[in-house]
Parts: sequence; C-alpha cells; structure tokens
Amino acid sequence: MRGPYAVFLLLFGLLLSIATTICFSLNLHNSEVRCIEEERQALLQFKQGLQDDYGMLFSWVNHEEDCCKWEGIECSNRTGDHVVKLVLRNKLLSGEISSSLLGLQHLTYLDLSHNDFSILPKFIGSLTKLQYLNLSFSRISGTIPPQLGNLSSLISLDLSWNFFSGTIPPQFGNLSSLNSLDLSWNLFSGTIPPQLGNLSSLNSLDLSCNLFSGTIPPQLGNLSSLISLDLSHNSFSGTITPQLGNLSSLIYLDLSFNLLEDSIPEMFGNMEALVHLDLSYNMLEGSILEAFGNMVGLVQLDLSSNKLQGAIPDLSKLSLLRELFLSNNQLNESLDNVLGKHSKLQTLDVSLNSFKGVITETHLSNFSSLRILDLSFNSDLSLKFSPDWVLPFYLDVIRLGSCKLGPAFPQWLQTQKNISWLDISNARISDTIPTWFWDLPSNMKLLNISHNQITGTIPLQWVLTRFIDYYVIDVSYNRFSGPLPHLNFDASFLNLSNNLFQGTITFICKTNRSFLNYLNLSNNLLFGELPECWENMTALISLNLANNNLSGRIPKSFGRFCPKYNSFKFLHFQNNSFIGELPVALMNCSSLRVIDFGENKLFGRIPTWIGKSLEDLVVLRVPSNMFVGSIPLELCQLTSLQILDLSNNNISGTVPRCLKNFTAMAQKDFKNYDLQVYPRIAS
Repeated sequence: MRGPYAVFLLLFGLLLSIATTICFSLNLHNSEVRCIEEERQALLQFKQGLQDDYGMLFSWVNHEEDCCKWEGIECSNRTGDHVVKLVLRNKLLSGEISSSLLGLQHLTYLDLSHNDFSILPKFIGSLTKLQYLNLSFSRISGTIPPQLGNLSSLISLDLSWNFFSGTIPPQFGNLSSLNSLDLSWNLFSGTIPPQLGNLSSLNSLDLSCNLFSGTIPPQLGNLSSLISLDLSHNSFSGTITPQLGNLSSLIYLDLSFNLLEDSIPEMFGNMEALVHLDLSYNMLEGSILEAFGNMVGLVQLDLSSNKLQGAIPDLSKLSLLRELFLSNNQLNESLDNVLGKHSKLQTLDVSLNSFKGVITETHLSNFSSLRILDLSFNSDLSLKFSPDWVLPFYLDVIRLGSCKLGPAFPQWLQTQKNISWLDISNARISDTIPTWFWDLPSNMKLLNISHNQITGTIPLQWVLTRFIDYYVIDVSYNRFSGPLPHLNFDASFLNLSNNLFQGTITFICKTNRSFLNYLNLSNNLLFGELPECWENMTALISLNLANNNLSGRIPKSFGRFCPKYNSFKFLHFQNNSFIGELPVALMNCSSLRVIDFGENKLFGRIPTWIGKSLEDLVVLRVPSNMFVGSIPLELCQLTSLQILDLSNNNISGTVPRCLKNFTAMAQKDFKNYDLQVYPRIAS
C-alpha cells in the first residue's frame, strides 16, 4: 500500500501546487494594474519636463502600465492606490518641476533633492496633503513663493544648500504642523519674520549660513517644543534675545559667527537641557555665567573668539563635558575651575587669553580621555611636571606655544605616542633636543618648535620617516646645526630659517612631486650652487634663501614651474653670492609680488620683461650688484610698485619720469633724476 499511497500523495500535492499557482496568477493579473491612469499620465508629463541624461527613470515607460512599480514611486491601498510618495533623490536630473504634479493630489512625500532645478514653482503650495518636502542640494535660485505657507499638513521642509535669496515669507507662520524647517546654506537676507514664533510644533530650526541680519526676534522664545536651533554664520546683531532662555527643551543651540554683542542673558541659565552650546565668534562681553555650571547635560561648550572677561566659574557639575572651547577672549585668573574637574573631557582649548599660574601633574591627573590640549598664547602660564611623570592620557594635538615650558626640554612628551600636531614654540626652552624626540609618531602633520634656543642636529632621514602628506615643519629661530635633513616636498610649509645649518640644498632634486607652498632656509650657513631641478615646485608660493653663502648662476630653468598654478608670489635671494644674469624663465611667474636679489654679484642689464610680465610686482630690490645700462622704461608698467631699489649698481642715465607719477610711490622723493648724482631709489 505504501507505493500507490505515495503516488497518490505526490499527485495530490502536484495538483494543489498547480491550483495555487493558477489562483495566484489570477490574483496577480487582477492586481497588476493598480496605478490610477490620471496619475500615471501626470507622472509621464512630469518626466517630459526633466532631462534624464543618465537614464535614471528607465522604468518610467509607456508599456509598464502600473506606475506604482516605477522608480521612486510608492502607492497606498489606503487611498485607493493613489500615488503618495515620489522620491527621486540624487538621480542627476535637471530641467523644470512640471505643474503636472498637481495631478497627484494625494501626494504626502516629495523628495527631489540632490538634482539640478532652477526655480521652486508656486504650484507646490497647492499639494495640500504634503507632509514631507525635500528640495535640498538642487541649485534652486530666486525667492520662496509665499504659497508654500498653504501646506498646513507639512511636517518637514528642507530647502537647504540652494541659492534662494530674499526673505522668508511670513506665511511660513501658518505651517502649524511643521516639526523641522531647514533653510541653511542659502542667500536669504533681511530679518527673521516674527511669525515663525507661531510654529508651536517645531522641533528643529536651521537658518545657518545665510545673510540674515537684524536682531533675533523674541518670538522665537515661544517655540516651546524646539529641540535644535541653529542661527550660525549670519550677521545677526544686537544683544542675544533673552526670551531664548524660555526654550527649556532645547538640546542644541548654535549662534556662532554672528555680530552679537553685550553680555550673555541671565535667562540662558534656564536651558538646563542643553547638550551643545556654541556662541563663538561674536562680540559678547562680560563674564561667563555662573548658571552655566547648572547645565549638567552639557557635552560641548564653545564661547571662543568673543570679548569675555574675568575668571572661569565653577563648572564642576558638568560631568558629561567633552569639549570646552574658551579661546581668544580676555579671560584671566587661574584654570583651577577647569583642570582636574572633568574626567571625560576630550578637548580643552583656552588659548589666546591671559590665564596665569602654574600647572602641575595634579591638575591633569584626573584626565583620562583628553585628546586635544591647547593652552597656547597664555604667556604667564607655566607647566612644571616631574621629569619622570607619565601622563594618564595620549594626546593627538598639543598646542603650548608661548607658555613657559623651559628651560629644560619637556620630558613628558616622550610617552606621547599619538601626537599628530605639536606646537611648543616660544616656550623659553634652551636645551639640547633629546635623542628620543626623533622617535615620535610617524603620522605627524605639524611640528612647531620655533623661537626657542634648542641645540642639536636633526637626523638626515627623520623627516622622510615621520611626516605624512601636507605636513608643516617650523624649527626656525633655534641653534640647530649640521646638514639639513633630507626633505621630501609632500610638505606644505617648511621653515628651517635662522639656525646654523650647513651644506648644500641638492636634496631638492630628490623628489618627483611637490605640494610645497612655503620654503624658508634663510639665515643659515648654506653654500654651493642651486641645483637644476626646480620644475616640480609647481605649488610654490614663497621661497626664501636669503642670507646664506650660496653661489653660482641661478639656473636658467628657475621659473619654469610657474605656469601650472601661477601661485608664486615671494622670492628672496638677497645677501648671497649669485652671479650671472636674471633667469629669463622668471617672466613666467606673472603673480610675483616681491623680488629681492639684493647684495649679490649679478650683472647685465635690468631686464625689460620685468615690466612687461610681472604687473603685480610690489617690491623690486636688486641693490649692490653689478647691473649696467639704464632703467628700462618698461618698469613704468609696474603700477602697483611700492619699493624700487636699484642702488649701488653701475646703472647710468636718468630716472624715467613715469616713476614719479606712481600712486603707490607718490610719497617718494625724486628731486634729482640723475642716477650718477642720486644713486638710490628705495623706500
């Protein structure tokens, strides 16, 4: 019986499967055409107004009858298969937003962001069921049509990162359901309409990075549901509206980069729910509110670049604080209310103030998460640690310039293995640099130990093994000696000037590329000729080799690097022993503003191409050389020239009268035009 019974079960299962498939197919056939024909036609007409160069809407075709299956379309059974959602975000579309969308009267969600449209049409205000509208990053210009104020069902509106101008329509105050409004990164101007204070459901308001001016309207203090408010990077002026203190639910507040003045309102102390507070880059005065100490949820506090005075209040209750920025103010007294009180602090920046006192290991021993420490430019602040003390944290950024660290080199740096940025310039260090310093991490981006009295030599391979792309090195104004370290030009800034380095600069030839903008090797003991390999220095802005013992001819190729970026502006070769004529290739450097070849042994005539090709020149110094001939009339084309020094050469003839008429040199005295009698023309 098992055999026939098994066959029966198999056949029964097969028939059941066929029947199920047929039923499913019938149901599928009945459900294929869900799209409402009027809405399908409206979408096709909308597509006709678009330019779809990349075929992103390939599914929008006539033979596909169900538009609910098209790219970016969503329909809903609840509305009788009406189109309720249209999302074409980042489809590389351009053209116009067609009024055919009015055929989608059940549309609740419209996202056309990250495309390229020119205007925001008025008819959008007739899509009265819209709850979500996103046209951000769409290159739209012009003004916002006031008809958008009719969208009373709108919950979220994002028009950020466009080119909108004009003012916010006061009709926006009618958007009673709005939770989120983002108009950031546009060109809006004027004042904020007080009607925005009617948006009682608003949770997030972002008007940052525009051209708004005037005072912040007090009506914003009525937005009791507001959680996030960003008015940064505008031109708001006057005092901070005290009514903002009524926003007791506010978590995020950014008023930075404005023109706000006077003191911080006492009512700010009511916003105890704040997590992020940024008032930086204004003109605020007075002291830091004691009430800030009650904002126990605060994670980031930025009051930098204002005119705040006095001492830091007790902030010990801010146990969650991770970032504290108080730089560039007029704060003074000690740092006792900050140091050692916030174990979770990751960033501390109190630079550019007038803090005083001595910081010891006791002040820093409670920090375990600190990554960025900036105490720079507090000249009365001293750091004194025991030589064998090991910091309980690993810093990424150390900025202690103009603090008192010396005279001994700071030994505590030896244990810091994550440093990417180190500035201990002008720190009154007069010591030999320890050998362990050359074993610092290999991901350094900036090193500034300038303006000290540090002695020693730099290992030849050290720069090549310790620094990564676009790095900055400044060891100037010390007492380093020996040969220059081998340098690759992945750097953006190299300043080794005012030391005792010796040897040649042939290392310039050892690189195939260069990101270098600034190279200063002046005031050393360098000698030898310039190498013939400057073609790769295409990013150079400033080159200073002055006050060395360099000699020989300036390579004929010097200047051929200019045409690529045309960024070369400052050239200082004075007080060396160069011979020969000025290289003709310099005429390619049309952006040059300063040329100084003074105090060398150059000869020949003053080139006429200086006046023809270097029209931006402000300073031209070639004194104490062996130039001959007359002053070329072409120098009269240098209308920006302020300093011209051709003295102590063998130049003859008269000074061109046009030099007397230069606006920039009008204050100069040209009473005698005979160079044989009056041989100096200078500032």
